[in-house]
Amino acid sequence: DKAERILTELFNAYIKNPKILPPSFLSTYESKIPIQRIVCDYIAGMTDRFALDEYSKLFDPHAKV
Repeated sequence: DKAERILTELFNAYIKNPKILPPSFLSTYESKIPIQRIVCDYIAGMTDRFALDEYSKLFDPHAKV
């Protein structure tokens, strides 16, 4: 349940604000590709640790950024 919640919230955050994705990652895609596919590819490439760090950075107000 925890992993599903983290991945879902990361997905929704990146969909709502794609500018928080790394510009180098976004530049590898053509503009014809839907943002949902780009976000899925980005999340799929994350390690568990990186996903947890990103989640903390985006949703924990006390996390060091």
